[in-house]
Amino acid sequence: MVSPSDLTLRQGLACYYRAHPQFVQNQDLWVGWIRIPWADLQKHDIMHVVTGYGTDLVDELRLIGFLLTALTWRRPGYFYLQSIGVFAELLGRSLLGRRFGDRYRWPWQVCHDYWQGVRQGQRVQPKIAANLDPNTVLDRSLTALRQQYGIVNHGAWD
Repeated sequence: MVSPSDLTLRQGLACYYRAHPQFVQNQDLWVGWIRIPWADLQKHDIMHVVTGYGTDLVDELRLIGFLLTALTWRRPGYFYLQSIGVFAELLGRSLLGRRFGDRYRWPWQVCHDYWQGVRQGQRVQPKIAANLDPNTVLDRSLTALRQQYGIVNHGAWD
């Protein structure tokens, strides 16, 4: 058995996908008329594992805030739309008194969660290359990746 401190990114992703067998793997995802390429989905999933953010609403807000500020700026425009657009959508729903799934989050809570991720992403040094080939880091230890970028592990996957 591998101790949690020795997990590679590949092993962490395996844990992540075992916990979420319904998640799309190795294929593009269509959301309405928008196609999200598999490469981008994989990078999103990788960042869940590296940051240790879970997949509940609070951690998704933190992750999209993190991605806004932790990655280099040379990335497709829809990365920005995803981060800012999803935040704006959730904040708008909150302002209208609508629930997210089975619970309501106050607007200040939505902002707080998103800005926690933004602040963590601002501390990442060096910035993570948005065009990084995941195959080049899959066999690196999660501990080493976190240390390289100064990422705090929130503990959801190891």
